Amino acid sequence: MTWLVTGGAGFIGSALCHYLARETDQKIVVVDKLTYAGNRASLESLETEGRLDLIEADIMDAPRMAHIVKETAPEAIFHLAAETHVDRSIDGPAAFVATNVAGTCTMLEAARAFHDGLEGPQKAAFRFIHVSTDEVFGSLGDEGAFRETTPYAPSSPYSASKAGADHLARAWHHTYGLPVIVSNCSNNYGP
Repeated sequence: MTWLVTGGAGFIGSALCHYLARETDQKIVVVDKLTYAGNRASLESLETEGRLDLIEADIMDAPRMAHIVKETAPEAIFHLAAETHVDRSIDGPAAFVATNVAGTCTMLEAARAFHDGLEGPQKAAFRFIHVSTDEVFGSLGDEGAFRETTPYAPSSPYSASKAGADHLARAWHHTYGLPVIVSNCSNNYGP
């Protein structure tokens, strides 16, 4: 089986790919549009080692995503592809709604079609891991912390689009039985 990582050439996605390569023996397939946030060089060593295949593609391309998911037959889809940064969302919110909401819907549908065709242990093992942000909970003051029970209170086009994607992921779990995990990480730092 394979790990499929959307947005794997981004900052968090590439760190995840290096972690998966270090901790598992499974093949990694990355789908990334390679826009402002994607850096192919961050995955170069994994490509050279033959641990990773990078497919330059847009998650909005539903037929291609369905084909990629079917062909790679992943054990899990790690969905990190997204438009990011609050300031960029203020200047151009439509791209955030398209990629973060509609693109997530495209990936959920590709995952659902694949999952529906699985049986037995493969079906039981499959997961769709949607990586989101703590921005969906709004703004914190100088003190405090968000918890899993914190109500959603997005305050920018970016956070609203990510909140919409979170809600879609949970709805696909509830409505279709797609095994979904939603992660709301906070700011990430590193080299």
